[in-house]
Amino acid sequence: MFRLLNKLLSIYNKYYSKNVFSKVNCDVDSIIIGPDCNTNFTIKCPENFRIDKGTVINGYCYIQAYGGVSIGQYCHIGKGLTIFSHNHNYNSTKSIPYDDVDILKPVVIMDFVWCGSNVTIVPGITIGEGAVIGSGSIVTRNIPDCAVVGGNPAKIIKYRNLDEFYRLKKEGKYF
Repeated sequence: MFRLLNKLLSIYNKYYSKNVFSKVNCDVDSIIIGPDCNTNFTIKCPENFRIDKGTVINGYCYIQAYGGVSIGQYCHIGKGLTIFSHNHNYNSTKSIPYDDVDILKPVVIMDFVWCGSNVTIVPGITIGEGAVIGSGSIVTRNIPDCAVVGGNPAKIIKYRNLDEFYRLKKEGKYF
């Protein structure tokens, strides 16, 4: 099944994308390409990228997975998501603005997360189950389960109705 997914992705890339979107760790039904079929994806270090079933990724996303990136099931990712999982060492005693040391920090996006368009996530972040990340947000801190956040830096605006969220999850009503 993994080979089939890579074959499908390589065919997609050949005709619609100039960037890397293959050798990804996922199930064959994991990635649903968004409706904009001439979009571009960039996944740097795809062997450190994991995505679960039912997740939708729209176009113009840049995922830098050197430190590891994991996206859970039934997530919806808007256009223009940027994820960084490594940074440079700006506290260097050898050179400025930084040295040759890479600081690797994984990014984890739990199940049922909705990221609006043009969201940026910095290294070392965990986004909790059912969170909603507003368009244009810069996520610089961990986001708790079912939080609705927005802004730069992203801050908690409110929480989803927890009873409804967990009822719908229990009933298997995923979109």
